[in-house]
Amino acid sequence: MVKYKLVSYELCPFVQQVSIVLSMKNIEYDIEFIDLSNPPEWFTEVSPLKKVPILLVGADQVLFESIAIIEFIEDSAEQKTYPSNLVERCRDRAWIQFINQMMWSLYDLSVNSSESEYGSTVEALHKKLDQLEAASGGGQYLFGESFSLVEATLAPLLLRIGYIDQIAPGILDEARHRNICRIYQSIISNADVQRSTPASLQQSYYALLAKRQGYLAAFLDPGFSPAPQLASRY
Repeated sequence: MVKYKLVSYELCPFVQQVSIVLSMKNIEYDIEFIDLSNPPEWFTEVSPLKKVPILLVGADQVLFESIAIIEFIEDSAEQKTYPSNLVERCRDRAWIQFINQMMWSLYDLSVNSSESEYGSTVEALHKKLDQLEAASGGGQYLFGESFSLVEATLAPLLLRIGYIDQIAPGILDEARHRNICRIYQSIISNADVQRSTPASLQQSYYALLAKRQGYLAAFLDPGFSPAPQLASRY
């Protein structure tokens, strides 16, 4: 049996996507957490882009980029998740790419230095959520009643938006994005998502916001302070 090792940074949403898919497929794997601000030498030698995730397959194969890794897991697993219909499969792949581009809005939200900058980023994110809302079929998940690779990709984004919304409400707008808010509730209760979420993730995310000292940091409990061991890529 081929052995897998996922190389991770705790706060990376792209790593969490891969972790969710591995759990969906019931694939056993090892995981190693690294400090991206001071990565081990072996990591810089095997990771072409010097970032996570990477998936070590067997003794000598290294896969990188979350979408490519997810495609590999889907193709190699006996249990298939993509729709058999080719148009629907292409649709799912396209929205996965769209969602991954949305992920960088999280970084912008964390570093915006003023209320006006933050408000502009929220509105831009809302417009992207408008597109997801319009694409939704009105079911439990984006395109139906089954948790798919689209939701595996979407989950880390919505989780972190939920964390932000708890301290600075306004991103998860039920009146504007009724379907997305319903999907969010389904996602956070999903067992594969829960298994992929370290118990400390929310607190670590708030510590990262504190470290960046952007507009959002003012909404944090005073007990949160910058965490110098955390890398700032995500």
